[in-house]
Amino acid sequence: MKLSKQLHWALYFFFLLAACARETSPTGGPKDTIPPRLISSIPNKQQKNVKTKTVELTFNEWIALNNPKEQIIVIPDVDKKYNVVAKKNKVILTFDNALKDSSTYSLSFRESIQDITEKNPASNLKLAFSTGPYIDSLSISGFVYDPIKGKEVKDATIALYQSDTFNIFKHRPTYFTKSDEKGNYIIENLKPGIYHVYAVDDKNRNLFADSKTESYGYLVDSLPLSKNVSHIDIPVIRLDSRDIKMTSARPYNTYFNIKVTKNLQNFSVKSVDDIMISAFGEDRANIRVYNTLENKDSVQIRFTAMDSIHNKIDTTLYVKFGKRDVKKEKFDVKPQNFEVVGDKGILRGKVVFNKPLIDIRYDSIFYTIDSTKVIKLTAADFVIDSATNTLTISKTFDKSLLIKPELPKTTPATRPTAPKVATPTQPDTVKRTPQKPKKAPITNQLYFGKAAFVSIELDSSAATTQNVKPSTLEDTGYILIELKTKQPSYIVQLVDKNYTVIQEKRNTAKFQFEDLQPGDYMIRVIIDSNNNGHWDPGSFFRHEMPEKMVFYMNDKKNPVTNLKANWEVGPLLITF
Repeated sequence: MKLSKQLHWALYFFFLLAACARETSPTGGPKDTIPPRLISSIPNKQQKNVKTKTVELTFNEWIALNNPKEQIIVIPDVDKKYNVVAKKNKVILTFDNALKDSSTYSLSFRESIQDITEKNPASNLKLAFSTGPYIDSLSISGFVYDPIKGKEVKDATIALYQSDTFNIFKHRPTYFTKSDEKGNYIIENLKPGIYHVYAVDDKNRNLFADSKTESYGYLVDSLPLSKNVSHIDIPVIRLDSRDIKMTSARPYNTYFNIKVTKNLQNFSVKSVDDIMISAFGEDRANIRVYNTLENKDSVQIRFTAMDSIHNKIDTTLYVKFGKRDVKKEKFDVKPQNFEVVGDKGILRGKVVFNKPLIDIRYDSIFYTIDSTKVIKLTAADFVIDSATNTLTISKTFDKSLLIKPELPKTTPATRPTAPKVATPTQPDTVKRTPQKPKKAPITNQLYFGKAAFVSIELDSSAATTQNVKPSTLEDTGYILIELKTKQPSYIVQLVDKNYTVIQEKRNTAKFQFEDLQPGDYMIRVIIDSNNNGHWDPGSFFRHEMPEKMVFYMNDKKNPVTNLKANWEVGPLLITF
């Protein structure tokens, strides 16, 4: 019994001492928010005549690496041919190949080096040294942005090249960096010379611009560098610069389908002897040619097309339609965005079809205000875009027809009479005959009658209706715009949160956007340099920049303007 107690206490003290000796992370206390601090480096910052292939950094605490091959930027470019490791409080980077003689190397570590506890990245860590007797010290800085949305582009690759034969779609640059969270960038330790600048949202990290999948931008003019330059701002947009190529041309269902490699701006299908009917298909890279041939198996056509940057295709091919009996696609008729502006007496909206039209029966389309007021539409109220199978309707009518008649005045109340008292022989009950509910009158309804539209394949549309409640001044608002500019040609656009154009105005310095539903809007100005009435995206191969855009910004540098019902906003002053 005595021995058992002694053994028990011996085991207790053994485990107590073991627990005290165990190494554990400290608990409690303030969170570590201080990033690692560089104590020394080999080579030193700005050191000259460096002959080593190894860079060693020493910090004041243990560190860890975070995706170093993507985060570390070495210029001139070494194509990521180096190895980097972390050992306690050191980072060691070893190049695969010897560095070029008489060259200034700049290493930007961005967020690749972090402390081991809270992952705080070393702040603004850069190292420059030279393999020759001097350090190149010039710099280029600026801002990368999306001109269509008026927003910064973060983590874009900004690159420099010096050869006029350089192709941003095929060649890797020598000097490059990345934009920060606010779209700003700087490339340092450059030697004097003439540079060209471009930027790309380099998702595949190959330092090329892939115009099919990546946004990119460039400066047309070269940049002579003899001193530090700033405000070199680069617009980047998604623009497919590839040539137009036809990938297939074959019968499909009841039509002949031509497919190309990219979206088109316009196209033409013509035959010498036959009338050809064609339109865009499911997108602007597919063109459908419909069968209008009589007693022919095939016909030769000339197909021409152009994209938004004026690349063209011009070719001939044979169109042939399938002989087997197939079920044709259903004829879809989709009314979109119809509205009645009550204070102006305007009915407007669009109808989208999936096939070209051959007939519109205007007498089957009308707007019913009530049973006594019916507005008929005529051919002058319709505009058709045959390439996209879109019909735009705009009808102006007498707005006084929308005014409701005054309610009849109420008659004076009469003195109430005494209620009838029921007697035992005459119960106070009355048998009532059930009445059918009255049918609600038709009001404010756009009506498309049966067979109002007939397609190229002789489909007839079904009857359909659209409720179009007239808006009032109390329901809507307007935004006053005032421009201060010397530009001779420009387009002012009102866009929603999805950057869809709601209204636009050309070459007018003072006006208002009217009849607007409550919501958030933005105002942007296109400087229409070639005065063609629309925005041009430019072309790298034709040495053309995208046409400039300017967004209205409020005092808080916010482009969004909130509009409430029955409100007037402005005038908003835009200077450019």
